[in-house]
Order: sequence, then structure tokens, then C-alpha cells
Amino acid sequence: MAFSVMVWLVNPGEYPQQEAEEEWASAGRDVAPGAATGANTGRALPRLVYGVYETREDAEQALYEISNTLQGNAPLRISTKSGRVWLVPASRVHYVVCEEVERPVD
Repeated sequence: MAFSVMVWLVNPGEYPQQEAEEEWASAGRDVAPGAATGANTGRALPRLVYGVYETREDAEQALYEISNTLQGNAPLRISTKSGRVWLVPASRVHYVVCEEVERPVD
């Protein structure tokens, strides 16, 4: 079994241009700027996968690192499979979850 560490973000709430951005992002997504990379403007992600770990000890080490980062009020650095790196301000992290997951390979 693997262990997934997921970061849940604080709900950012609505902002003035949200409705127009949602309309723009849903209409003609295949030709919108950023469509090839999947970076279209849209709803904020409520959660990000920090990592998937083979053992409980590795997942707990990740939780320990996250805890130290957030206690130091430093931004949390999250790398994705697509090669993007997200810097999430400590104030935007709501909570962090570690869960046992079953992968298709398992």
C-alpha cells in the first residue's frame, strides 16, 4: 500500500472577475491560451497532492517537513508530475492529510 499526502487549501472566496473568467475558461477551452498546458484560468484548486510515498515512515517524514515549513511561515513548495512547482503561502494552507491509498498497480 502507498500513502498519499494531500494539502487542503483555504477557500479563497469569490473575487470580482470570477464569473467572467469562468465563462471564458469554459467556452472554447481547446483554443484558449494555455489550453495545451492545461493552465487555463478557472476555479481555484481546493487541494493539491504533495506526494505519494511507499512507506508510512516516508509519509510521516513528509508531514514533518511540511510542519516545519509552515511553522516557519515559509511557502510550501509542491511539485507536480507535469513539472510545475507551486509555492503555496503558509496562510493559504487549511490542513494536511495523510491517507493510505490503493494504486492500480497494487
